[in-house]
Amino acid sequence: MTSGRFETFPIENIWVNRETRQRKELSNITELAESLKRTGLINPVTINKNGELITGERRWTAAKSLGWTSISVQFVEDLSELELQLIELEENTRRVDLPWQDACAAVAKYDALRRQANPEWTQIETSKALGISQSDASIKIQVAKELEAGNERVAEAPRFTVARGIVERNNERQRTSKIEAITAAQKGEAKEVPLLNVDFSEWSKSYAGPKFNFIHCDFPYGVGADNHAQGAAASFGGYADSEDTYWQLIECLRHSMDNVVAESAHLMFWFAMDYYTETVLALNHMGWKVQPHPLIWHKSDNMGILPDPKRGPRRIYETCLMASRGDRQIIRAVSNVQSHPTTKTIHMSEKPVGMLTKFMEMFVDEYSIVLDPTCGSANAIRAAESRGAAKVLGLEINTEFYNLAKAAYNSGGDLD
Repeated sequence: MTSGRFETFPIENIWVNRETRQRKELSNITELAESLKRTGLINPVTINKNGELITGERRWTAAKSLGWTSISVQFVEDLSELELQLIELEENTRRVDLPWQDACAAVAKYDALRRQANPEWTQIETSKALGISQSDASIKIQVAKELEAGNERVAEAPRFTVARGIVERNNERQRTSKIEAITAAQKGEAKEVPLLNVDFSEWSKSYAGPKFNFIHCDFPYGVGADNHAQGAAASFGGYADSEDTYWQLIECLRHSMDNVVAESAHLMFWFAMDYYTETVLALNHMGWKVQPHPLIWHKSDNMGILPDPKRGPRRIYETCLMASRGDRQIIRAVSNVQSHPTTKTIHMSEKPVGMLTKFMEMFVDEYSIVLDPTCGSANAIRAAESRGAAKVLGLEINTEFYNLAKAAYNSGGDLD
């Protein structure tokens, strides 16, 4: 592609203006020297008519270490506009003071221009030409594409390592989710209420559809909450809350791991501290890796149960275990404590949409397939949809709760 002619030039007559050079340290010179010894110099260095080195300091240094007395050069004065642009981009990628956004854009543009001139050009050749690793070139090109596409999270990253982490996590989620076909099929379809009036234990036995990579479990805690406040809980939408029910549902989740839960998945599991150790052990035995520190919903209106007013405090927070299956990475980190007032629109222990949405920033995006096996108010389903989930499904055995949740879903309303 080069319009300028290559010439052989004495190595000792090439000099470096150290004040203008961006690269202060030269890496992997020994490896490059071995490559020159095997294959020779593929890309000439660039100098001006005065012998000042413009690009190719690593190649020039490696050649000198081999005892070469001359080297192939091209003169900057003989190059085309495109070639000069490539040289400028190559130099920009080495600038230590260049903002990371511009450095990524320079690598991406260099690669694109090389491919325009030579359709067989690869990222491997880009990395070699720029003196960076192939993985570094690849991720910088990907970050640049996200910036160009208007990805706000990447654009707002304070430094390149953060932007790289966002893109890498997004790539991993996309790779493991394998839902491109599902997402495409959903486009143009009439929207249906994603709720089923079914028993999770029965439904899961025959389920054979797409596996879910985010599970939100809010089982009855098994602490007799339906008997708290002298049974007044029933007036707020009470439900059976026996210990047997709790462990039966956990057993059902265990049996669902193969046909319902994806190999790479996240879990939010609400529970009572009464059964912390037993619950963690049960989830571990299923193959979930449980974070030791739970997520906490602090009820900012100071509401909560008072199991024994003579012997204990009012409980104004609830706990949720965060777990993963496979090496599934989160989208972003948020605080493990969220303050939010209580709501009792449908039943006595529903979780507010606003609080759930905040926690789901870690887990749910356009690659998420979400299941809530005992969805109650369906607030978790609404929260997941607000995060752009590709597919959501809530199951509710209680017909009254199901009808109320369905009506609330259809009516929309405030998500806070």
